[in-house]
Amino acid sequence: MNTENSYNRLSDRVYWLDPKHEKYDPTMKKGAIRKLAGIEYEILETKNEPKNGMQAMAVAPIVNGKADTSQVVIAYAGTNSSDKADIATDIQTVGRGSETLDRLGYIVEAQSVTAQRFADTIRNQYPFASITTTGHSLGESLAFFIAAENKWMNVGFNGPYAGSMMSKDGKKWAEDNPGLFYNYRNKKDAIGGLRVTGRDFAIIIDMEKDGKLADRFGGAYHSLATWQFDKKTGRLLIPDNAFNVKAIKKRAGNDKQQLLGILNSTKAWMKALRDKLKKSGGGLSVNETIVLDNSEALLVLNAQMSTVHATFLEVESFLRRQTEKAEQSWQTSLNAGRTLGPDLSEPEVQDALESMGVSKSIISDQPKERNESKIAKCKEIASSCDSLKSEILGSIEKLLSIDQQLAKQFQPE
Repeated sequence: MNTENSYNRLSDRVYWLDPKHEKYDPTMKKGAIRKLAGIEYEILETKNEPKNGMQAMAVAPIVNGKADTSQVVIAYAGTNSSDKADIATDIQTVGRGSETLDRLGYIVEAQSVTAQRFADTIRNQYPFASITTTGHSLGESLAFFIAAENKWMNVGFNGPYAGSMMSKDGKKWAEDNPGLFYNYRNKKDAIGGLRVTGRDFAIIIDMEKDGKLADRFGGAYHSLATWQFDKKTGRLLIPDNAFNVKAIKKRAGNDKQQLLGILNSTKAWMKALRDKLKKSGGGLSVNETIVLDNSEALLVLNAQMSTVHATFLEVESFLRRQTEKAEQSWQTSLNAGRTLGPDLSEPEVQDALESMGVSKSIISDQPKERNESKIAKCKEIASSCDSLKSEILGSIEKLLSIDQQLAKQFQPE
């Protein structure tokens, strides 16, 4: 349900909780509904701590008219340059890892401590939720720290590495599960890249944009608005260049680990449930075994289908970008051909280009035809998988109907 685009928008909107922010919005409170990147979210809880300047909110997507609290996102606000507490936090907490904040002799708890307390509150209120964190700049450092300490997934932007805040256990878990951290950083962003350590946890991207030196320090290179997203999938668009090969591979590796992690954790939960039932009843009934076996099969099936569709959308997006590049190449060639002679007509220009082996058919039309053919094949495969899933699902539901009451307890919604 959540997309990288929606995480980006949540990272931006959480700033609005700060009364000192230029876009402060007092209607951003518990129960409010906001539509971000095409997804409706309900705000579950908010936190604004004026003593240390931390703001955070927990949200859940609206599904079938109500908040789906099985998937909760906690967003943390970044640095507000007009808030001295935020500036002090950048130095004392992100820089030195202090659990207290010295505000000119007035000692208060650090934002990292308040952030963890807020996370504890959300985890206790929604114990069965899959929780992820997000943020921008300082907010991403906090979000990364909270994700590592709580063994959650993190998707954020332009955050300096949070290692100074993390416990030994948090660092160990992050090192063992690097694929669950999507800290997108602009190659030219000096703030996001402030700390040399922790670069292995960042997905560093060359956005192919030139700017002023000031853009490196809190300007355009550090801005959330710099990032662009696929309109259909909500995935962050990584420019296709030599520098970004590593970023593209790292994200693909993260995606694989994320899906495997979800599948493994779900299977572990099912095993724990199976063991609990065995202990409580001395053994499983035939109906209980049928329900558990087929529920596990359904979970695996859904995970595999998620992989198929995610892969298809990624491939489709890539092929359409390649088609656009081919068309741009043809337009570039055509514009160059027009300089051959001001008196040549458009057909004469194209004839001249074709005589040199440069034609619209070769440069643009043929690549487009090949790409559309590949997209059609992918759609056919995805459709076949959907049909297969429906058949398997029907068989599982038939078996589960043997014991309706038990089935309702375990059958995924």
